[in-house]
Amino acid sequence: MANRSVSSRSGLIADESLGVPTEVYPYSAGLVGGLLGGLAMAAVAIATGLLIGRGPWYPLNLVAATIVRSLQATPPEMLSQFYLPALIVGFILHMLLSISIGFLFALLLPTLPGPPWIWSLLIGPALWFGAQFVVLPAVNPVMSTSVWLPSFFVAHLVYGLVLGAWVQRGGKVPVS
Repeated sequence: MANRSVSSRSGLIADESLGVPTEVYPYSAGLVGGLLGGLAMAAVAIATGLLIGRGPWYPLNLVAATIVRSLQATPPEMLSQFYLPALIVGFILHMLLSISIGFLFALLLPTLPGPPWIWSLLIGPALWFGAQFVVLPAVNPVMSTSVWLPSFFVAHLVYGLVLGAWVQRGGKVPVS
């Protein structure tokens, strides 16, 4: 017999035979996991900025160029400089995206087959591919052409692993 439960809040029946999970990961775990993954990703990006000689501000300035459009025409050596508006905008944008994706990960994870660690390994590269080849060319061409691809890939992989580890560590809770 299928595992079924009734949600006291919505009156809906959770039925695994219909693809509706009876247990879910707490959404808060996705939010926190996204935050931690975003911070880990930023650490990789900052380390890369230092490694390639562009400095710690380069990655955030690239992210900020999504909204601070004047940065689209800025030469790379200028993107290496500290610029407070870019720091604020880049950090907020990066963290909002990281936290939002973390929430979606926790929301969707119970509906996906297989163990969570598989999905945490796949989400980073999937996000990297989507960002690098679909989203960034349209919304932030300077980042699309200026980011160091190996580091960008590693940063996304680290994001997925940190997010997945955090979400999985808390375990599932029954739908209620």
